[in-house]
Amino acid sequence: MKKRIAKASTLLLATSLLFLSAARGEEVLRKLKVVTEQANIRLKPSIGSIIIKQVPEGTILESTGHKDEWYLIKLTPDELEQVSGYVHESMVIILEGPPREQEEPEIIEEEQEEPVQPEKKEIEEPPTQEPVITPPSQPVVTPPLPSKPPELLFDLVFSGGGSFVSGGDLNDGSQGLVDYHSNILAVQPQGQAKPAHLSYILGVELNLALSSRFSMGIGVDYFLGERQSVVEFPDDPASETLTTHPKIQAVPLRLAISYYPFRNFYTKIGVEYYFAKCAYYYRFQRVGSWEEWRGEATAQDFGILAGLGLDFELTPSFNFIIEATVRYARISGFKGKDRSKYSTDTDHIEEGTLYFYQVQTAGEDYFPLLFIRKSPPTEADVFNPREAVINFSGLSLKTGFKIKF
Repeated sequence: MKKRIAKASTLLLATSLLFLSAARGEEVLRKLKVVTEQANIRLKPSIGSIIIKQVPEGTILESTGHKDEWYLIKLTPDELEQVSGYVHESMVIILEGPPREQEEPEIIEEEQEEPVQPEKKEIEEPPTQEPVITPPSQPVVTPPLPSKPPELLFDLVFSGGGSFVSGGDLNDGSQGLVDYHSNILAVQPQGQAKPAHLSYILGVELNLALSSRFSMGIGVDYFLGERQSVVEFPDDPASETLTTHPKIQAVPLRLAISYYPFRNFYTKIGVEYYFAKCAYYYRFQRVGSWEEWRGEATAQDFGILAGLGLDFELTPSFNFIIEATVRYARISGFKGKDRSKYSTDTDHIEEGTLYFYQVQTAGEDYFPLLFIRKSPPTEADVFNPREAVINFSGLSLKTGFKIKF
């Protein structure tokens, strides 16, 4: 009888303390540990809510409650104006504090489950027999819920800037034509053919986070560079001029891997597939007559790239980036059309391949030329014909914005 009275008193005291604790509004505290590579703290308990903070694996968090599948987390007021947020239960485990199922103990059920075995045993057993001591019941351990896969993090980058490309045979052919006419006319030219090196560049890239340090992205760029120059050949009684206008254009599609050794710095390496175009325009103007050649050709081929970048967070979902990229792409096999026109109303169109070859003058000097021809040139003064190589290798510098999802 004394044991039953003591047990009832203990139960009554625990119940009183529970009700006093609830009346005072005390919080149920837990210590949680992040078990994924990165956990998102969101403003509201919803997968569509904005991310107010990201914490790495192993971080210890303090929870003051939960709602559905989300834990309410305390944040340090010095770091953010928002002092609380929510983390999904699949990203953490409980280190200290009651399991979720024990926050509201069912006191009535525990009282009903107490068996009244001692009274029956005292009546049935002899007075001299020792009472049977029932061992304390083991606590019920709730098995952990199956973990859910981590969220997929995407970001979209818009960028623009400038690019320097080599140009290759396209620029050499323009200057070679100037030198060829200078040799034929025996006149020193005033000026030279300006090469097409500089271009503007625009790009967009979609990245998928593979881990806290690696991401994979697919992107596309567009760049265009051209340069026109007019070279004069002064001669009495009149001057003659030669206009050159080389043009390069490309749309490279890329697949790249980015690595973040530090939070605001990354490196990048990838492969590109180029949709390339080049064009030339030559016009030779003399007193009473003129000649012009206009050609345009396209080709496709692979290239590679490597880059370095700085990534600065402006808001939880908006970053500013600066990126320098080095490209290597030497493309040949250009096919297109050449149209030559003369002041005598002659108009000729020739379709074929873009060729680069050497032309010899009477003085036995050699000058490089670039034209679209139906077949490799075989004239007596032509040497070493080959398919032209347009060099898109160079350096790009871009700035832009990253939008995180």
